[in-house]
Amino acid sequence: MNVYKRELKSGIKSFLIWTISIAAFIAICIGMFPEMKGKMDSVSDIFASMGAFSSAFGMDRLGLGTLLGFYSVECGTIMALGAALFASMVGSVMVGKEEKGRTAEFLFSLPIKREKVMGEKYLALITEMVVFHIIAFVISLLSILAIKEEIPMKELLLLHSSYLILTLCLATICFSLSTIPSCSSVGMGMGLVLFFYFFNLLANITEKIDWLKFLTPFSFTDGATIVLEKKLDRTLISVWVVISLLCLIYGFWNYKKRDLKS
Repeated sequence: MNVYKRELKSGIKSFLIWTISIAAFIAICIGMFPEMKGKMDSVSDIFASMGAFSSAFGMDRLGLGTLLGFYSVECGTIMALGAALFASMVGSVMVGKEEKGRTAEFLFSLPIKREKVMGEKYLALITEMVVFHIIAFVISLLSILAIKEEIPMKELLLLHSSYLILTLCLATICFSLSTIPSCSSVGMGMGLVLFFYFFNLLANITEKIDWLKFLTPFSFTDGATIVLEKKLDRTLISVWVVISLLCLIYGFWNYKKRDLKS
């Protein structure tokens, strides 16, 4: 497990920066709720009447005066987009950084197969994402307790489960694409995430292009749908899990066959 440990150690700085930043944003956001609670009912009516803008963020279906409505719209956006960008950043460089940093001799000198190298790198990536979400979830619970609100545990578990699945899917896709030298960059990964996020906003605006939801993994993290229906969209999740697994299979195959530069 030398590669696994090395990846976790080398990525600890960025992991701490992103985890602390997102957790702090969530804590601050939740901390603002008591001050805004009494004022948000009237504001919710205004937001709900803003047409496409309201639909894009689910504010036409959820009241911002409730903790769940406020959390899913405000904190949910921070969690989903922040975690997705973090996943793309880590996944996009984890495979090819030895080649770009001219330190690939480390890998070549070890008596292990490429499949094992890829496997340990991917395991390190998944570990970072899971720990990131555990910390974010715990901070959310502690922040809600701090403002003396009742914890809607079922809805929070569903919301954070969707964020975790989103992150794992995007991390896997970016990890796999990074085996292609031209796609192994942070900019490429983050651009892909923003592309998916924009597609999700479009899909939420009108039912006429509702089919766009199948083209973006952000679709199954829609807070309004999860909170109101109290369940995850298994169809959309299944589609993106399959896509992610196919990308992962391609990534292993491509890394095994291509020439590596030291």
